[in-house]
Amino acid sequence: MLLTLVIAYLLVTIAIGLVAAKRVKSSADFAIAGRHLPLAMIITTTFATWFGSETVLGIPAKFVNSGLHGVVEDPFGAGSCLILVGLFFAAKLYRMTLLTISDYFRERYGRSVEVICSVDLPPLAVPINWK
Repeated sequence: MLLTLVIAYLLVTIAIGLVAAKRVKSSADFAIAGRHLPLAMIITTTFATWFGSETVLGIPAKFVNSGLHGVVEDPFGAGSCLILVGLFFAAKLYRMTLLTISDYFRERYGRSVEVICSVDLPPLAVPINWK
């Protein structure tokens, strides 16, 4: 039964992908749905991206190490940050027709800074002692 559901889910997901692929004509269509999503969808996908893996993997570990006071800032700080960026920067960035943050760095500082910001560097191996 479980295997049947997994296979059905996989087939439905592939079918949706094939139907959606016919609508993709450019990188803007792929990355930001051609700028045709309603505001509610944009807000929910932004919050889902921000709170996705961090919330599932990072917050429980922080809670185990620090207790409740260690995780209070996350939902309020991150949510406030998203709201402030939306209020003060989103409209300006939208008018620039950018796809990524690296595109902004290219426009502002040039191609070399864009490439440097796009490279996936390994995290610094510096232990942090928060106590």
